[in-house]
Formats: sequence, C-alpha cells, structure tokens
Amino acid sequence: MSGFWGSYRNTLDSKGRINFPAKFRKNLIKEDDDTLILVRGTERCIGVFPLSAWNHTIEDIKQKVGTGKEFGIVSRRLMYQASEQKVDKQGRLNLPANLIEYAQLEGDVLVVGYENKIEIWDHDKYQEYVETTESAYLKIAEDLDI
Repeated sequence: MSGFWGSYRNTLDSKGRINFPAKFRKNLIKEDDDTLILVRGTERCIGVFPLSAWNHTIEDIKQKVGTGKEFGIVSRRLMYQASEQKVDKQGRLNLPANLIEYAQLEGDVLVVGYENKIEIWDHDKYQEYVETTESAYLKIAEDLDI
C-alpha cells in the first residue's frame, strides 16, 4: 500500500452508501481483498482502514500498550462499533447506520486520505475542523518548515 492522500467530495445515498474513490481503491493491496474496517474516529468521523493496515494498527497498539488493561480499554473502544465492509463491484462502500449517526453524516461527505487510513466526514463539519485548527496547523507547519 502506498498510502492515501487528498480528499474527494461525495454524497451519502439513502441506503447509507458512498462511492469509494477510485484512486483510493487503486492503493488497496491484493491481501486487502477490497476489505475495509470501519471504526469510530477520534474526531466526529468514520475511520476506514484497509484490512492489512488494520491488522498492523492492532499489532502496533499491542506493542505500545501491551496486552493488559490498557489494550482492553483501547481495543474495546475501537472494536465495539467496528464494521468489516467490502467495496462492491460498482465501487460503493456501505456505511453502517451506527457509524453514520456517530459521524453525523448526511448528504455531502468528504472522503479524506490520512496516510495509512481514510476518514469520512460530514463535508461542513470538516470545513469547521479546518477553520478551528488553522492557527495550530500554521504553527506546526512553520516549526516543521513545510
């Protein structure tokens, strides 16, 4: 997998599906078998992990926090509403109702590449996020000289 970047505006249909961006589909590896793991994001969005990235993320969490109480807290939080979905032959991705509700999605959504994962946001809420984090971003970008 070479990573995901960029954003794609999309529309959530009445059945809770979006068109999964073709450029993102091309970055899925054969082992992913078009399988994605959807979870509640740390912000009001849906986190989308290709299967291989999800497995790597779980192993990374185990390495960082061990397999004891902290792993239990994190894994329960991540997995209690996790959903395994496949991109269908028409390139659509089904979003479960509980995750749609959590991310407050309706109508226009933004599918955003975020390195090894993807986030699905309500379009307007993402714009609000960008505006409210602008000064922090500029400070970090300046410190990093990017």
